[in-house]
Amino acid sequence: MKILASDFDNTIYYLDDEEKNKKNIEAIKKFVSYGNIFCIITGRNYTDLKTYLNKYDIPYTYLICEDGAKIFNNVDYCLHTILLSPKEAERIVRIIKENNWDYYLDDGYNTTENYNDCVKVVIKCSEEEKQKEIVDIIKKEIPVHVYASRSHINIINSTVNKENALKRLFNLEGLNYDLLRVIGDNDNDYEMLKEFEGAVIKKHHKKLDSLQKDEYETLSDYIEELMKI
Repeated sequence: MKILASDFDNTIYYLDDEEKNKKNIEAIKKFVSYGNIFCIITGRNYTDLKTYLNKYDIPYTYLICEDGAKIFNNVDYCLHTILLSPKEAERIVRIIKENNWDYYLDDGYNTTENYNDCVKVVIKCSEEEKQKEIVDIIKKEIPVHVYASRSHINIINSTVNKENALKRLFNLEGLNYDLLRVIGDNDNDYEMLKEFEGAVIKKHHKKLDSLQKDEYETLSDYIEELMKI
């Protein structure tokens, strides 16, 4: 048995490349059919992710959403949640309003206005220089995990990242780390790729270059390689 944890966007799913999507999904189905464990690990929230999983009929054993703030099993039972503290969420929103940034709070499923069930604050911004400015401001003011994705700034609990999420999952479910492989393409995959054996998608964030991981054109290519071992 093998365990594969894969990022979603531009690893499993491509917005503008249905041929890659089809190849990747066929490979995932084959991987799972041989009794292997497949975990999707993403910055997306549960509701958003499930829209794509249902549309493309993508099988999974575990879902890790919000970069690790929410962990689900294969019947979508939530095994673990890490919230932002209400005080942190309130302070973040105060800074956002002072700067007139566009934002929303996310409870892991939907947008919320309740500080008590907030797992992520999202600031809408796609301009790279502006993103850096916002990240620096938040980091200076509040001890949280904050990073820029393609069109957003994501702010989560300081203990949340994909590496820690996988460790929590493995402890909760009694899984064997020796069986684990990981794959991703973006800077929020850095911690898990550094900690665990795995690979990167060839077209990846420059931050991952320092890890010197084997590169694969597609997830399906990596799964094909794993199935030979």
